[in-house]
Amino acid sequence: MNKIINKFTDKIICKGEESVKELAEKSRANLSGANLSRVNLSRANLSRANLSGADLSGANLYGANLYGTHLYGTNLYGANLEFSRFPSIRLISSIQLGLISNDLALELMRRDADGHPYPEKFDEWAKGGDCPYQNEDRFWLFNEKREAWKPGKPQMSDKDLIIAICKEKEWKIKNYTL
Repeated sequence: MNKIINKFTDKIICKGEESVKELAEKSRANLSGANLSRVNLSRANLSRANLSGADLSGANLYGANLYGTHLYGTNLYGANLEFSRFPSIRLISSIQLGLISNDLALELMRRDADGHPYPEKFDEWAKGGDCPYQNEDRFWLFNEKREAWKPGKPQMSDKDLIIAICKEKEWKIKNYTL
């Protein structure tokens, strides 16, 4: 049985497959930080819902409407996901990607460095120095890899990067072959 628990009070907000889906579908539902792992939200209308920081690992989101959904820091590891529209770079960059391949990690680290006011800090970091993000916000959310770092400019277009991330994460995009 699935249930949503308030992470601050430990109070059960709702339980049961259907009530979880109904709660998630409420207009502008705020499920920030909710544990929704392995919940079935297939074909749910999650448009404009706040799922930031939520755990949706292993969740079934096939055919769910994620248009305008806040996914900043959301864990979608192992989620069955099909985007109903081709996702924007803004949407993909807001999702917690976690562990990714060395090639994707290098591309995302180069993109982070390209937008950083002091890109040389990435070279120092790769040699064991401090994280370049002390007073700056990161654009991408993933497990960076020092061993994969090589200085240089990003190599992929936004479209190709979106497709590569979706392919690696086994996320689908409606009407697109990955």
